[in-house]
Amino acid sequence: MHREYLVGELQRESRLAAYALVRSIAPTFAEADWHALSDGSRPWRMISVRDVAGRVRGLAVYSLRMHPRAGLLLDVPIFIALSAVGHQEIARSLFTCLIAEASPCHFLRVWNDFPNNLKQMEDTRFFRRWDHGLIYRVPPGEGRSGIAVKT
Repeated sequence: MHREYLVGELQRESRLAAYALVRSIAPTFAEADWHALSDGSRPWRMISVRDVAGRVRGLAVYSLRMHPRAGLLLDVPIFIALSAVGHQEIARSLFTCLIAEASPCHFLRVWNDFPNNLKQMEDTRFFRRWDHGLIYRVPPGEGRSGIAVKT
């Protein structure tokens, strides 16, 4: 069943709702870490999926980082698609947007375990490992989406 979702950069007014989504998956992810992650002072970017009522149904947190084996890598430690219905469509919308953002990269990595905290997300030793996520080869020629996508 096709539903209307708005996929785009997480808006300031949706940050608290996005944090509630994070806490539903990782109840120990600290509020202070969330604020530090979302205040814009770090290289992390956020994409959300909202339904027509404006509720946040999906979230991806990512950063373009130089990996010693993979080169430029779109690293995605947080990927959430959560809804009683439509979670596959939400996940597909997020992943499509991430592929477009990964156009300068050869690979995209979605972590298979939710990070415990911001420190783990920014740990360079953990980042360099190649054994903790889905590694997706980015097809050549995929164009940037400019992020705002309506599905």
